[in-house]
Amino acid sequence: MPETSTRRLLVVANLTESAPHLLEEIERRARDDCEFTLMVPPERHPDAPDWEPDDALRLVRGAAKGRSVTLVDCGGDAAATIGDLVERGECDGILLSTPVEHHPHWHRHSLPKRIGKLGVPVTVIPPDPTGWSAAHGFPDDWVRVEVGPLT
Repeated sequence: MPETSTRRLLVVANLTESAPHLLEEIERRARDDCEFTLMVPPERHPDAPDWEPDDALRLVRGAAKGRSVTLVDCGGDAAATIGDLVERGECDGILLSTPVEHHPHWHRHSLPKRIGKLGVPVTVIPPDPTGWSAAHGFPDDWVRVEVGPLT
């Protein structure tokens, strides 16, 4: 499914150094009439900074420039919830911006394969300025060089 047909975008995001890039991408997608569903997976490290869901919602709504933004609870397992949302057809695309520590959960639930089978495009914004590599385990076509701070 080409990105231009994306109308219901699931934004899965935590506070990372790439938050400004995430918000820029949301603003760009809003110009294409996207509606947004926001999910903030819980940060498992007690000393790690993260968004409170209401703060993230306020920022995403600001970037969405009046387009619809709905906050969803990720439940007990964010990766499983994402898979369920995709399989139920509740989103046409995913924008992912989470810390590297969250990525093994995607792979444990086989999300790249599940999402790939359904043809839902995914854009991954690297979580920090160190960039991205194949070692992160996501398909190459999920990472857009012009979006994140790739090196």
